[in-house]
Amino acid sequence: MEAVANELARLMIQVGPSNTPTQLSSLQKAMLDATPDCIKVLSVDGDLLAMNRAGCNALGVSTNSNFGMPWLSLLPKEIHPAGLEALQRARAGQHARFPGKSISPDGTIYWDNLLTPVIDASGSLLSILCVSGDITEKTKLERKLEEAANRERLLAREMQHRVKNLFSVVSGLISISEREADAASAPDAAMDILREKLGALSRASDAALAEIDLETDEVGDADLQSLITSVLQPYGDRCAFQGEPMHVRRATITTLALLLHELATNSVKYGSLSTAEGGIAVRWTSNGQALDLAWTESGGPSIPAPPGRRGFGTEMADRMVRSIGGTIDRTWDRKGLIVDLRLPDFSRSGMSARS
Repeated sequence: MEAVANELARLMIQVGPSNTPTQLSSLQKAMLDATPDCIKVLSVDGDLLAMNRAGCNALGVSTNSNFGMPWLSLLPKEIHPAGLEALQRARAGQHARFPGKSISPDGTIYWDNLLTPVIDASGSLLSILCVSGDITEKTKLERKLEEAANRERLLAREMQHRVKNLFSVVSGLISISEREADAASAPDAAMDILREKLGALSRASDAALAEIDLETDEVGDADLQSLITSVLQPYGDRCAFQGEPMHVRRATITTLALLLHELATNSVKYGSLSTAEGGIAVRWTSNGQALDLAWTESGGPSIPAPPGRRGFGTEMADRMVRSIGGTIDRTWDRKGLIVDLRLPDFSRSGMSARS
């Protein structure tokens, strides 16, 4: 685009330069209107002296306008700093380039702006030529590629996190199974106990990640207590449940199951499930509009203060809750973590109880 801008600047001088270039000749106007690029002729102070038809259409200025307004006033405010810097460089006799955009009824148009000083034979700066090429499709494609790359990086991080959690969960379940077998005076039964717990965790995973039938669009309901019990079944009677009967939408099951699994995983690693005496109480209520669920840990290591940073798993859990319009709050009580969860429109038709 620099070669085109240089040629346009040269032809403008050849056609008829002026010490006060406030108007373009008919030949200059025809020359500028022949290109689909948005072309502006600016004064040294940055006022708009002339603009071709494509530029008028892009910036919403009448082709019959006398112009004269500050060029930057036609651009979005967030573009002004970059535009001003480019203008100052062009005043100094340098080519200057910056990305810009304009808003039209059809949406946002992205531009590659190149400012070229128009200098006569004596070296005097007559005006500044701004050539803007439409790079909307290129910009959108680059953003899509960047979003795809970000998703890939996020999935890679999540996969790494899940694999680490898997090892932590299995290690914790081994310890729990061994303690249960010792308590039953049957140490040889530890492997069978572990196998049962892993099987229960697998069934909970299958329930959490069940796919919706896209052909029939059947959402299906699930009993809330059954879901919670299934997810936390590997931890046995160390988990207590209390709440009214209700059923939930299939679309909500994945978020709730993965959240409970994340809380249980963290508890195995750091909280009440990391000790032989610790336990978890899960209680829920509804007011007809939302579900309020409390996760309370006790009997685990003392918590002297909230953690210094949020782990990736916590961020993922919070993001899942927010994605369905819910809220989640954590209280780092010295006796154990307390999590308060609120999910709106939790059941298929608001909040409903099973009869």
